[in-house]
Amino acid sequence: MRKNKNFIMLMYAIGYLGISVFTQTTVKWYQYFYTPPEANIAGLQVLIPVGLIGFTMVAARIIDGVSDPIVAYYSDKTKSKMGRRLPFVLYGSAPLTLCFILLWFPPVNHESIANFIYLTVILSLFFIFFTIVVAPYLALINEISKTNSERIRLTMMQGLTQIAGVMIAEAGSGALINLYGFKIMSIILGIIALASIILTPLFVKEELSEEEDLPTISLFESISCTLNNRNFVYYLISYITVWFGINTLTITMPYITEVLLGATPESSGLMISGAFIAALLFMPFLPKITLKLGKKKVLMGTSIFFALILFLTGFFGVFFPYHIAFIIVVLAGIPLSVIFVIPNAMIADIAELDGIMHCQRREGMFFGAQGLVIKIVIGLSSFVTPLLFRVFGYSAERPMGIRLGGPIAAVCIIVGLFFLNKYSLSETDLEKMGKTHEVSM
Repeated sequence: MRKNKNFIMLMYAIGYLGISVFTQTTVKWYQYFYTPPEANIAGLQVLIPVGLIGFTMVAARIIDGVSDPIVAYYSDKTKSKMGRRLPFVLYGSAPLTLCFILLWFPPVNHESIANFIYLTVILSLFFIFFTIVVAPYLALINEISKTNSERIRLTMMQGLTQIAGVMIAEAGSGALINLYGFKIMSIILGIIALASIILTPLFVKEELSEEEDLPTISLFESISCTLNNRNFVYYLISYITVWFGINTLTITMPYITEVLLGATPESSGLMISGAFIAALLFMPFLPKITLKLGKKKVLMGTSIFFALILFLTGFFGVFFPYHIAFIIVVLAGIPLSVIFVIPNAMIADIAELDGIMHCQRREGMFFGAQGLVIKIVIGLSSFVTPLLFRVFGYSAERPMGIRLGGPIAAVCIIVGLFFLNKYSLSETDLEKMGKTHEVSM
């Protein structure tokens, strides 16, 4: 794996483009597709009662939640000629793509409980296969990167491809919907995503683990050990709140642009794409900044900035017209660039230290636990947002439900920072321990 490492890192990182396309497109459009606002330019009809749309995501996440620790556990323990992680990525990619496409083919073209059942089932399958692919994929970070600088460089490359995927999902999905509709959009983006993910098992050769490094504890013991890791818990609580903010913003952006700012819902994709262009411009500075200040300080500072931006979205259309709102959303690219790079490197650090201390490599379980929590948060934001819409309104006459999403998410992020402040893992100490561990072996 060390031969031609830059090429291997690139092929691995490109896989995150497809992962990003799948998640961002689904989160951005599924609610709008099934419960569009009454006056929508695309002429869409409501397919599911607005009071039930949030339950589809929550139900799917609950069902999917069972798969996260199971996939993570068996990924840690798997022994094959391809390694521990690559078989999951290879064989899970095609079913994941199929489920993504099926999301946009409801059985009934009007409001119906049949659509509610259909969406719940397909969303559940989509997230199950997403876990099968993504948790082992992320666990490869520890296999590919062996030092702090390598880890930051690899996750920065991941961040770049993730942003590229988000830009495709944000701007590309809207353009494809305008030209061809949701169904053709899903097929085109599904093929692009599959092609990028499959590069990882085709070009990355995983180092086979030594027998003594494989976990010997049971599934429930592995879960317990993971959740008893204090640094992991402190990090995770903060990460939960940040992703609640990201998904709240993602879900509400089409409504913000159409209802609050009087623009087309597709223009939300242009605003988000502007943010990710800003993220691309800022991201090359991240390795040097992070190596100097440390991952924790960088993440805390940018999370505060992101909370401020989310708070300001509640005043779009009142104090901030479209052009000012556009600038504010673009500035979100700075914290987003950090959020896309630093967390995966922090999880890899936590998993590495845990492996050194307990002599059992359980990277999959740490990334799987993070994935489970993020899915719960996505489900929660998908439940809270329509609840706000239903209680406070999401029309031009009653827009308060749209306005409240950002400020609520901002408060959650500030609360999460109190926990992140307790995170105590030092990258320098970790590298010293890693070298000592290698010598002792």
